[in-house]
Amino acid sequence: MSPVLPFSLTGIPREFQRGPSETIKRISISGVQFKISLLLTENELEISGQRGPLEFILKPPPRSFDIKHTEAVPANEHLTMQLARQVFGLRTAANAYLSFADNQTGAYLTRRFDVLPTGRLLQEDFAQADGRSRYTHGENFKYDSNHEHVAHLIRRGVTAVPPALDEFFRLTLFNYLVSNGDAHLKNFSRYRLPSGDYHLTPAYDLLNTALHVNDGNGLALDLFDDDYETPSFQANAYLAQPDFLELGHRLGLPLSRVRRLLADIVGHEAKVQGLIDRSFLPDELKVRYAAVLADRRQRLRYLGG
Repeated sequence: MSPVLPFSLTGIPREFQRGPSETIKRISISGVQFKISLLLTENELEISGQRGPLEFILKPPPRSFDIKHTEAVPANEHLTMQLARQVFGLRTAANAYLSFADNQTGAYLTRRFDVLPTGRLLQEDFAQADGRSRYTHGENFKYDSNHEHVAHLIRRGVTAVPPALDEFFRLTLFNYLVSNGDAHLKNFSRYRLPSGDYHLTPAYDLLNTALHVNDGNGLALDLFDDDYETPSFQANAYLAQPDFLELGHRLGLPLSRVRRLLADIVGHEAKVQGLIDRSFLPDELKVRYAAVLADRRQRLRYLGG
């Protein structure tokens, strides 16, 4: 497959562009991106009018005046997804960074993990699993929840619970490391495999949102179900190691495992920097991306007090 698309961004007919499906009140990068379904024919991607889910989704830069550096969003998502898979061993949707035919900008390409040659797998995000929509829970329905509640949904709706909770905790640590403020309820999902078992889907829509918006603490959802704040958070007003130790405890993970995962998420600095340096981000955003991660490592190493 060529790294250059056979069409330009301006050449995409509007009827093939899928925009956000709900009103966006809170700035969300994934919420303002439009997506284009593509078909792979004879090793070339093409826009198709075919009905039903296609195997590939293309995400050009978002159109929004509220987001900084919109042209770099595809490169940001590609880098963040590569870090998740290559450095930290998380399962992610297959992806690539491509250029449009006019070479004016790049786009993020992902392969759908719910579309198989034999048909489509049943997939449900955790807003759906929790019966939440803007009609039932208001405009902020994706954000008015917390990680502990997501863990409850995992216990209720996934076949093998302990490994799923471990994977969810690892993904939460990664989201905090990279300042992914878009990790809301619709960006965690489960699917039913041909065996009939329900598993967490591979991770998707991973971004360092701090490059584009003011994302506060760097997580879209609170950590705890009961508005609990650790003494560390009360003293410093940011999430640090004690907060994630408490989350791991509430998820039922062994303390030794939680400590190993915390040590791992602040490691691999040379590998992380190497991927940042080789990414498609502009040089000034490479520096900013690395600085965000350095700040988060410092917080995750902080023991409180």
